[in-house]
Amino acid sequence: MMKRKLTCLFLLVFFAMKSFSQEKCALISGKIISSNNSVSNVHIVNLNTKLGTVSNDDGDFEIMVSLNDTLLFSSIEYERKEISITRNYIKYKRIMVELIPSVNELDEVFIEGLTGNLNYDINKVPSGASPNHTFLLKPGDLKKSLPADTHGFLEAPNVNPFSMGGGVLGLPDRRYEAEQRLKREIARKKQFPSKIIKQFGLAYFTDKLHIPEEKIYHFLAYCEDRNIIGEYYNNNLLKVIQILQEESKSYHEIKE
Repeated sequence: MMKRKLTCLFLLVFFAMKSFSQEKCALISGKIISSNNSVSNVHIVNLNTKLGTVSNDDGDFEIMVSLNDTLLFSSIEYERKEISITRNYIKYKRIMVELIPSVNELDEVFIEGLTGNLNYDINKVPSGASPNHTFLLKPGDLKKSLPADTHGFLEAPNVNPFSMGGGVLGLPDRRYEAEQRLKREIARKKQFPSKIIKQFGLAYFTDKLHIPEEKIYHFLAYCEDRNIIGEYYNNNLLKVIQILQEESKSYHEIKE
């Protein structure tokens, strides 16, 4: 009789623990939409476990979560969104996420001195304010046909580099192209800190990584040798999170 009671008690405790474990951790499925349309290629990251996935062409995904975990949904075309996992999400194992398209707002421009009457405002423009054209187009010029393309599509013309007094007119300016690439790369590096802070949120750096707010830019520069900028612009957010987690540990050791 005593053995039977102990067996029943053991089974009761076992099923209670199993039920409690299932309630706290579960594999949930979800769907991501925007304006009633499915959204694909959205990165979903569990900020507690650092595990993630990507939504498929139908906007569907699956991810393992526990109670009170936080899911981060991020995409270049949409505003980032964080959702905290509650008991209902674990119970029904289903989550529906709606993302808002990101909008780049331009600064407002105020023009003074205009009345709204187009003809009146045009007549008020002082002489010399409009650019003077240096060419004259006659009606007969519209009927002229252009000569055939003797160089082919997107091909450089066959120009003698010494025919213009030793110049190299017509040849590609490699130095100019290199300067343009360098300017674009510098602009990307300058924009990187503000972009990643906006996407991940300030609290991620201060609360999760324990980086002081005034040291975040210095910390991101510290991570540059891991190619974090390239991984970010290639939208490899899981790799970016891994770099931030690993480098924050060595960063704190150096500070100490």
